[in-house]
Amino acid sequence: MSDRISLLPWQVGEHRFKPAGFGRRGLDPAEVYAFLDRVAVDFAAVHTALAASRREVAVAKLALLDRGNAR
Repeated sequence: MSDRISLLPWQVGEHRFKPAGFGRRGLDPAEVYAFLDRVAVDFAAVHTALAASRREVAVAKLALLDRGNAR
């Protein structure tokens, strides 16, 4: 990951984009896409960590079952 602080869920809901330039309506597309790229990277990291945690839990459950069966 980069040096910046990870994106927090509340930041997604509260983030506001600057208005588009003069003569244009809506939001600045470059700013919107940059923010969405950041969201995608951070949430991908969350999903990766979640998958790793689930694998660890599965291994721990198997170890506990094996330990119980050995008695």
